[in-house]
Amino acid sequence: MSDQREIQAQLASIPLFARCHPSDLRVVASHCTVRDFPANTTLIRAGEQANDLYIVLRGSARRGPDTGPTREFGPGDYFGELAVLDPAPRSLDVVTTSDCTVAILSRAAFLLVLDAVPGVAPQLLQFLARRLREADLREEHETIGPSLGRP
Repeated sequence: MSDQREIQAQLASIPLFARCHPSDLRVVASHCTVRDFPANTTLIRAGEQANDLYIVLRGSARRGPDTGPTREFGPGDYFGELAVLDPAPRSLDVVTTSDCTVAILSRAAFLLVLDAVPGVAPQLLQFLARRLREADLREEHETIGPSLGRP
């Protein structure tokens, strides 16, 4: 499978792009850069300003501190989707755990896609609305739940 088709297929599984038309995904995929990294490469460093979305095509990576909870990423997994929307300092490191190939969509490329592909913007708004709704529900549960005797 070519990198572009592989990227397009992976983009379809990312909530930010999942409802986009395949032709729109082709345009987004064409704006991604494919890079290879050796094992033990830091892709994201906590505290650094970032604005890239990463999609793991091959290999693996780990997010989190050396001690404490971590999350493993493999082919098809992604991270940094909010950074293309609102660049901010990263909260955790992401380090490759094997040789790794990733597709990277920069914020600049994402903004070009928004201008070039009108179908992406409505999907983006739906994605943001869902994330906001989920955050509101979590906050409500944390605020109200304990007072009702919930864990």
